[in-house]
Amino acid sequence: MNATLVRRIVTIHDVPPHILVLTAFASYTGQILASLQRWPLWAVVLATLAPWIPVFAREIVWTYRHYHWLALFYVLVVTQTGHFLEHVAQVVQIHGLGLTGAQARGVFGALDIEVVHFVWNTWVVIAVLILLVPFRRNPWMWPTLAITAWHAVEHFYIMSVYLSTGVSGTPGLLARGGLIGGGLPLLRPDLHFFYNLVETLPLIAAFVYQCAACYRAECGWQRTQTAPASRRVPDGTATPAMQPIQAEYLR
Repeated sequence: MNATLVRRIVTIHDVPPHILVLTAFASYTGQILASLQRWPLWAVVLATLAPWIPVFAREIVWTYRHYHWLALFYVLVVTQTGHFLEHVAQVVQIHGLGLTGAQARGVFGALDIEVVHFVWNTWVVIAVLILLVPFRRNPWMWPTLAITAWHAVEHFYIMSVYLSTGVSGTPGLLARGGLIGGGLPLLRPDLHFFYNLVETLPLIAAFVYQCAACYRAECGWQRTQTAPASRRVPDGTATPAMQPIQAEYLR
């Protein structure tokens, strides 16, 4: 991947630079004030992220207008990455800070409940299935689907145990003490950290791959528009050379 494609992927397209500067200033100001007020960690993080929500929303709208399904992909990658960072925070709390119980539930500990985990993983697997329709030739989508599907199965079983017993935090299928052979020698927080790691990495790879395909298709289409008139048709219909480019975009 060349530097131009990298810049296209990471660039904020529809927000003026001065707005980005003001947003960054508001974000840092919120973080400092929340810290000085000794707000809980989740409130500090929320104060830091809140100014960026309108920027993110506007970027999603821009992406939808230009690349349609890529907007859903964008939302999925950003939100799943945030979810993975929650698991990173929990692992740091457990193994780095030696915390336990309610003190080792990530940044937004109030959301560390079985219903939220179940709904979240259901959303991820449904979004991946939807994205497979337009992007089925993306080679990274299939391993992403396999991992997210298994992760969803884990949480479906955990949710069923919770609904039948009222007990939360059970090991599920593969954590230590789990249903399948007593599980692996991993506590549930460690296992689900690895689940989210191997789920998020191919998801990001799939997104980068798809962005590159869309941008290459766009550049190819622009080249056909600047080609000599003899290579274009008057009504704007795709020439044979342009059709594969359009097909690549749809993948």
